[in-house]
Amino acid sequence: MKNQDLSRRVVVTGMGVVSALGSTLEEFDGALREARSGARPVSETEPYPIKAVAPVDGFTGKIQDFGELDDVKKKAIRKGLKLMSREIQLGVAAAQKTLLDANFGDSYEPARRGVSFASDYIVTTPQELIEAMAACRKQNESGENVFDGSHWRENGLSKMTPIWQLKYLTNMSASHITIYNEFFGPAFDVTNREASFAGALGDAVETIRSGRADVMLVGATGSRIHGLRLIEAIKNREVTTDSAACRPFDARRDGSVAGEGAGAILIEELESALQRGAKIYAEVCGGVYRGVLKHARDVEQSAITSPKELPHDLVQTRESVREAIRLSLRRLLEKCAIDVDAIGHINANARGDATLDAAEALALRDVLGDALDAIPVTALKGALGNPGAGAGAIETVASLLALQRGTLFPTLNFAEPDPVCGISPVVDSETAAGDSFVKICANGLGQASAAYFKRWTE
Repeated sequence: MKNQDLSRRVVVTGMGVVSALGSTLEEFDGALREARSGARPVSETEPYPIKAVAPVDGFTGKIQDFGELDDVKKKAIRKGLKLMSREIQLGVAAAQKTLLDANFGDSYEPARRGVSFASDYIVTTPQELIEAMAACRKQNESGENVFDGSHWRENGLSKMTPIWQLKYLTNMSASHITIYNEFFGPAFDVTNREASFAGALGDAVETIRSGRADVMLVGATGSRIHGLRLIEAIKNREVTTDSAACRPFDARRDGSVAGEGAGAILIEELESALQRGAKIYAEVCGGVYRGVLKHARDVEQSAITSPKELPHDLVQTRESVREAIRLSLRRLLEKCAIDVDAIGHINANARGDATLDAAEALALRDVLGDALDAIPVTALKGALGNPGAGAGAIETVASLLALQRGTLFPTLNFAEPDPVCGISPVVDSETAAGDSFVKICANGLGQASAAYFKRWTE
């Protein structure tokens, strides 16, 4: 944006998570330090056609899961719960925990407060449709009851709850957060799956620098633990089926573990944050988003290899991801004037996919060259599972905590380096986090984003 004031420094003053590794910062940080995993085996009584999931087991969607609230806010959120799918509930809970951590109160005029919140596209549950679909049954020639869509408008639609659609709109996390907390400034809704968070953050940083807001709540929520989403993930070969573990960058990797969760951070203009006495976790320098679509004719079969032979359509998809990450990272380095040698660590997207991880590793090498060998790389999805859009936000909180602690968290389940990736991620809890980090976010559709944070100094 041409009218950005780069002298308006932007800092992180609050954060919160609702994740398979814990739903308080203390629980989450403890799980990271102790190298615990949020993934668990699927029991024989559960209807999942996979071996492991990483759920937020303690989250019931009841008002007590939203953190400490005053009576007015508690009443408003409890009333709104019937308008929230589980993903939206997770997102609102992470936002409320972030505001509590920031000791935000009524700081700033409502018009100076904004929201930039990301999500996956949110799918209705089969349970919501059963009665309506049953009303549209007819018998076929074999005497079997089958669904007849021609009767939907007449017989089915009337069986749907009038507020049904409001539970699944992607902008509803931002809407609820805005209403409950009077964040009446700029609002953004981003829906780019795992690539969402750093892009949403970039929009928020630029909004503050442009002077349109002084504070922005930035977050993301998502879930892969959902009947219809699991079907899609299995069809797209995203979920591990050969093992019960997600293995980022490992030669044995074969997919992610389905997860769920949400995370959020509060960012503020520095002088305003100091004036209200806010705790400052780090300075955020910016975020960048890029999308690339390569057609088959643009891609050579030898462009990316992997532990397994790939169909050509997957090769072209992974090459798109490689270029999207490469473009995002190059623009981030330029935009934030980043000295490559000063990058403390890289928080990778790596979701354990046989070739997405290779695409990311090759993109990092394309941009950073030999400097990559001296930069610690870590990935969280081995412990967190893959909560879709929520992953980028939760993983960012993990790196912000690492900056505070001084040491990184290990990449779980990594044991066999893959020569295609050329990356040996951090596997201990003693590696220094450094004074800054780059967060990479990417999906399998050729979309990627990247963000840069550094330790705040006066």
